[in-house]
Amino acid sequence: MEVKEAAKKDIIKVKRALSLRKLLDIFKEFHTTPLIPVVDDEDVLVGLVSPENLLDLLRPQHAKLFRTIPFMEMDEDVFDLDPVPYMGDLIIVDDIMDTDFVSVKENESIEEAYKIMRMYKKERLPVVNENRRIVGIVGVFDIIWRMFKEKQIV
Repeated sequence: MEVKEAAKKDIIKVKRALSLRKLLDIFKEFHTTPLIPVVDDEDVLVGLVSPENLLDLLRPQHAKLFRTIPFMEMDEDVFDLDPVPYMGDLIIVDDIMDTDFVSVKENESIEEAYKIMRMYKKERLPVVNENRRIVGIVGVFDIIWRMFKEKQIV
């Protein structure tokens, strides 16, 4: 089975110039950990925004350097920092998005997508077509559900 059969196609995506304030309004509508694709004018995937990117705004600058090191825990307390109110209008998605990300092609098998998720320790991945345009997001549960559906359990 191909990833495009398991992926959610009704997704929220944003542009680079969206303000932090508007991005936070979008995030509050999720009931699970959100992964928001950032696209250009042709819907080509150019980045991703996750809650971790938002927390980075509240962390000391040096703490961000350690976020990518495996097994490194930072003891900083984001609640002790004092963000300024106007940062909601001054910071845009382009300032905080990850541009180094993993995606999966829509015609990959769900088995391959699952292997990629495990390798990179991701619970969801953006799904792109051959032109790198975003076509959906696939998560571990989407893959599990499709496997149960194939076995006629659901």
